[in-house]
Amino acid sequence: MEIVPQDEAANMSFPDEEPTIIDVEPEELTSDGATETAYTAIEEQSYSESYSTSDTTFATDTAPVWLDDKSVNEIIFCEEFLSEHRIICINNQFIGFDGVIEDIYIEKLIYEKLKPYIQKGVAGKVKQLCQALKLDAHSEEIVPDMNEIHLLNGTLNAATLEFTYEKKFCFGRINNSYNPGAAPPEKFLSFLSELLIPEDILTLQEWFGYLLIPSTKAQKMLTMIGNGGEGKSRIGVLLKNIYGRTMSTGNLYTLETNRFARAALENAYLFLDDDMIMDKLSETNVLKTIITNEGKMLIEKKGIQPYSANIYAKLMSFGNGSLKSLTDKSDGFFRRQIIITTKPKPENRVDDPFLVEKFISEKEGILLWSLEGLRRLMDNNFSFTISERTAENLRNSMKDNSNIISFLEDEQFVKFDPLLECSTADLYSGYCHWCALNSTEPMKKDPFNQWLKQHHSKYELEYCTNVQSHDDCKRARGYRGLDTTYRNNLR
Repeated sequence: MEIVPQDEAANMSFPDEEPTIIDVEPEELTSDGATETAYTAIEEQSYSESYSTSDTTFATDTAPVWLDDKSVNEIIFCEEFLSEHRIICINNQFIGFDGVIEDIYIEKLIYEKLKPYIQKGVAGKVKQLCQALKLDAHSEEIVPDMNEIHLLNGTLNAATLEFTYEKKFCFGRINNSYNPGAAPPEKFLSFLSELLIPEDILTLQEWFGYLLIPSTKAQKMLTMIGNGGEGKSRIGVLLKNIYGRTMSTGNLYTLETNRFARAALENAYLFLDDDMIMDKLSETNVLKTIITNEGKMLIEKKGIQPYSANIYAKLMSFGNGSLKSLTDKSDGFFRRQIIITTKPKPENRVDDPFLVEKFISEKEGILLWSLEGLRRLMDNNFSFTISERTAENLRNSMKDNSNIISFLEDEQFVKFDPLLECSTADLYSGYCHWCALNSTEPMKKDPFNQWLKQHHSKYELEYCTNVQSHDDCKRARGYRGLDTTYRNNLR
């Protein structure tokens, strides 16, 4: 069997036929970073019907060409198998027209072929042939076209909105169909009008569109914050239905701290944390890299040699507060976030236990709605519509994460004037006193100094190495343009 080249694999397609829908649940990220995949309502014939190219069957009294005195010729077996099933292998994973195929399904098909002829050592032979198939079906990684949206009934070009029933190899197929005549999703839009202000609905619409394409050009993650009971989690359940196996769930804290957790991002459009932990992150480097990633990332799985793979997953979270970091007080950590807050739950609202099912019945209309947001996002050069409320959310989150901002804005403690000056040590003393009065934890001295050096120009300050200290005896490093009213009387 000839190895499928990358360009050929990317353009291989199904004939125009009605697709077989496999209903599966998304991958779950466990506490140790491993992934568990729960499957529901999968018929064994679904896979073979989707990928089979032949109706060939073998009777027990007719030995196949790959069988020689109960010994299997692996090369001939692989050639026959791959002529019957449209699959390739990338990064040790089988890929079909609907995305990743678990080894167990391939092994089941192998077993069915062997069962009439081999009665001993079948399990070991099945495993052996599965590995041989991976070698024979090996292909270079397919780099997807960022404008192509792979749907159940074909391929949609996001840039031109041209649709074709042709289905190409992809890392994951979205569980939705393109129907240009679909009705507007009235139930879903009514729900959003109760959940968000109109400007933030535009942001969410663009986010829904952004999720459709294999691209991280916008370099943003989205967090939706509420006090509970508003219904924001219903959005997550809807997304799980739409993205299925091409979506992973877990928590951002594990994603940042566990090196195996990044494996959950492979072959996924979305990583959702639907109940964000409020603990401060010890580091933020991994999350920032994922959000802005436009190349390959190192993937580590237990018991498997690490390898590099393209990652296109976006990060989304629901919670009662925003992400915070113990050490990273930089703007870079925050400028990658979009923080949307929900409206309070209406007092007279009666919750509908079948709300998600109604959303799912409208998902073809939701796709058209999402495409409107995607086109607007692309027209704006992948810059999201940000309401003043959302911008204020980000500013408040920055203040909560870095209380030095609130300290500098407190006119009782800090005065700004071009004629004033203050040493860094005196400013830090005033800051620590302010923190004590406001029952908040002060930053350590080194991060405090580093933050001032990074942000002093925003406050029109001038860094100097010869500033008068408050004790009138010494000169030290500090800033011209401000002073703290606090004086340490113990000096």
